[in-house]
Amino acid sequence: MAISLFVFQIVGGILSNSIALIADSFHIMLDFIAIGISLAAFRIAKKNPSSRLTFGFHRAEIIAAFVNGITLIAVSVFIVVEAYRRIFEPPEVDSILLVVFASIGLVVNIVMAKKLKKDSHSNLNVHGSYLHVLGDLLSSAAVIVGAMLVILLDAFIIDAIVGLVIAAIITRSGILLCKKCLHIFMEGTPEEIKITDVAKELRSMEEVVDVHDLHVWTLTSNLFSMTAHIKVRQEYLHNPDKILKKINHNMKEKFGIVHNTIQIESEHDLIDLD
Repeated sequence: MAISLFVFQIVGGILSNSIALIADSFHIMLDFIAIGISLAAFRIAKKNPSSRLTFGFHRAEIIAAFVNGITLIAVSVFIVVEAYRRIFEPPEVDSILLVVFASIGLVVNIVMAKKLKKDSHSNLNVHGSYLHVLGDLLSSAAVIVGAMLVILLDAFIIDAIVGLVIAAIITRSGILLCKKCLHIFMEGTPEEIKITDVAKELRSMEEVVDVHDLHVWTLTSNLFSMTAHIKVRQEYLHNPDKILKKINHNMKEKFGIVHNTIQIESEHDLIDLD
């Protein structure tokens, strides 16, 4: 659907001589590329871990999402350059033809956005594709509004201004997506989790005296990992397996953390494993 709409709108942009519609068509093409990358990343992430990649290929999704963000920003640069040139030398635009093509594009983008919205909160790469489509939906609406203003005011410079508006929408989407990916690459604490809440939950266990060296990070969308040193009361040290099972259960149920690496220590010193 996306590639067909891209061809349809770029033809419309050329025929109507509209930089706004051409920009909109390139944004649609990025939607198609983003979904393709998403599918490829999903398949790669299923590959088994290796001795060199012990966590497996889960980060492939985040890399793909980061590429999506970069392409959004790159396309916005192209639009800005062309729109800026047209502001000083605005060419004639066929506004009626522009409204027809942009309206069809708007309807298609609404359909695509509804399909992607459901899974956009649980998968970062689907979220990236959703941002592509949502941004294109908004830009299609902006193209239509711009075309109507051109008809009413007979000012072709409006088409170039709309192109700049589209560039701003694309840039914002790209920056937000790249920011999320960089946060994951830097192994930052997931936005859904407060490290203070995790520490509080661990300390609330009757077996635990204190927690230190606590780290929580994201491997990929909704796959969180945690490492921690847990100081345990002396009377509970005889059954570390029970403590570990309780920690794993609490972390999964309350924070969705499924990969935990716990070092148990006595309340006075490290456990003597010899």
